[in-house]
Amino acid sequence: MRKRVAAFFAVFMLLMFLMLMNVYGISTGAKLAETADRQSTYILTVARGRGTVYDDKMRPLTGTQKEYVGAVVPTVEAASALADALPKEKMSQVYPLLTKGKPFAVKLPSYVAANGVDTFEVDRRYSQNQLAANVIGYLDGSGKGVAGIEKAYQNELSAASGEISVYYRVDAVNRVLQGEKSKVVDTYAKKNSGVVLTIDSEIQELAEQAAKKHLKKGAVVVTEVPGGEIRALVSVPSFSPDDVASALKNADSPLLNRALSAYNVGSVFKLVSAATALENGVSPDTKFECTGGINVGGGVFHCFNGEKHGVLNMQEAIAKSCNTYFIRLMQQVPNESFLEMASSLGFGKAFQFAPGYSSAAGTLPKLSELMIPRALANFSFGQGSLTATPVQISGLINAIAAKGEYVQPYLVKGLVDENGNETQTAAKQQPKQVMSQSTAALLRQFMAASVDHGTSQKGKPDAGGAGAKTGTAQTGEIVDGREIVQAWYAGFYPLEEPRYSIVVLAEDGEGGGSTCAPVFKEITSGLLSKLD
Repeated sequence: MRKRVAAFFAVFMLLMFLMLMNVYGISTGAKLAETADRQSTYILTVARGRGTVYDDKMRPLTGTQKEYVGAVVPTVEAASALADALPKEKMSQVYPLLTKGKPFAVKLPSYVAANGVDTFEVDRRYSQNQLAANVIGYLDGSGKGVAGIEKAYQNELSAASGEISVYYRVDAVNRVLQGEKSKVVDTYAKKNSGVVLTIDSEIQELAEQAAKKHLKKGAVVVTEVPGGEIRALVSVPSFSPDDVASALKNADSPLLNRALSAYNVGSVFKLVSAATALENGVSPDTKFECTGGINVGGGVFHCFNGEKHGVLNMQEAIAKSCNTYFIRLMQQVPNESFLEMASSLGFGKAFQFAPGYSSAAGTLPKLSELMIPRALANFSFGQGSLTATPVQISGLINAIAAKGEYVQPYLVKGLVDENGNETQTAAKQQPKQVMSQSTAALLRQFMAASVDHGTSQKGKPDAGGAGAKTGTAQTGEIVDGREIVQAWYAGFYPLEEPRYSIVVLAEDGEGGGSTCAPVFKEITSGLLSKLD
């Protein structure tokens, strides 16, 4: 009860003070008239815009939520209206601004209509649960981009700095003159110019929901076949661009964009091995017997869990992910051809998506390293020194789905002005035939077998079919007596006339077929409605 009385008394005293100030202003009107040359214009900036980041269909990814800002002239009515609209803690911060007598801006929880308060609806830069936060990035305290697209296009986005300003006629101490009308200057629409990404906000949201549901740490990349447009680029955990401080304290490093970071690859790379062998004339009917392990250079290499697969051809070796088959297979082809195929598919190369905004290059062994039998054995099934990013793996899958044509995945479509007219189109690579159509067709067949009865079964879509390859990559890193592994599930959807490539990475996962497959399956269910 005492607190309510105290709050009421504080508001009452403030209103009395403002009334006295008004009386004083009227009584000194003659004096103000004598000093008219000392009158000036006071400019209050209510909101300042920043260029918009759009998705592929010109739907805003930034500024999607609105908020209210009030331009306040200290009056009795304004003070009373603010006391009704603002919570007590916020009102306590407003009291000193009211007593100073000059106009000020304040964020409001709702629209306020009162004498002395002009309310404007403006954009909030980032929304709660901001979509594609790791792609967009964030701003520093001065409003400058320091990560992601915000940093890459800092000049272009900051140049679109339209604003809403209110001009007041004031006296020498910045009090608004009685009877003078304010003037609003609104150039806020300039913030409608900005950057257009290849992201599809619906697919991005779908992929984010699936990733957050099934992955603690990891990434998802969805590209469109055959062009390589990145429709979703997800990194989990994500963060709030409005609260970077909390993200910095998080041990799971949410500011790290895992989709652009390099990881051990594992068995997904067997697709590159198979492509190399087929391009070098090795028959897909080539058979080897798997006894669970093979001795190479004095070291024994095992299949996962020491499983004995028996006699396999190339399709079944992909479907069952047999390590020993691919160790023997890659002893049949020149090392130079193996490296050339991997390089032509984007391995060992950084992808630049925007100025100063690139993915990691990963690591690709040197030819001299592959002269060592054990190193070649590791490379044959994606182990050893090889690392790659989820976007590099998406390029591989896209090439297989696109009949052997490789194009580097890209993220930025171009720039637009405030009317939505394109002012600059981002350059993209031309497709390059890196494997024959027949080789790509065989790889799709092998991946379909993996989904049908192999290690990729748990990701099988409810409709449309798919081709995929799993991977469980050893890292050699031991934590609490357990080796950290990176789990992958990479595939295309639907099976006939593929439209999308989908890559899922689970950092420190259990296995591609168990940890990542549910993410793939959930995404394909959502994509079904997008198929023609």
